[in-house]
Amino acid sequence: MLPKPYRLRHTADVALVKQYGKSARHPLIILLIRKNNLDVSRFAFVASKRVGNAVVRNRRRRLMREAVRLHLPNLRGGNDCVLIVRQGNDDMPFSEMETAVSCLLHRVHLFANG
Repeated sequence: MLPKPYRLRHTADVALVKQYGKSARHPLIILLIRKNNLDVSRFAFVASKRVGNAVVRNRRRRLMREAVRLHLPNLRGGNDCVLIVRQGNDDMPFSEMETAVSCLLHRVHLFANG
């Protein structure tokens, strides 16, 4: 589970990221990112009903959450991020999701070491 300081929990905050954030796309995920004035980066995970039934949506969100959690020690702070899962195969392995998340985080320069 993602520690509380790293969660983007309020609907208004997610709406601001969706409205004013910059986006990066991958065939599996869309990342929206916006600066905040905090020491940590916060994350929200979204899966629409087009992705699949509740079991599939929850699995995809869990996979994205775990992929981000593994990278937390290497991420720089000061951003609000919304990760939106795209339609795809229902039985996606964790390695594919982790690769997609890592690729997007690198693309938006969210890793502290470059």
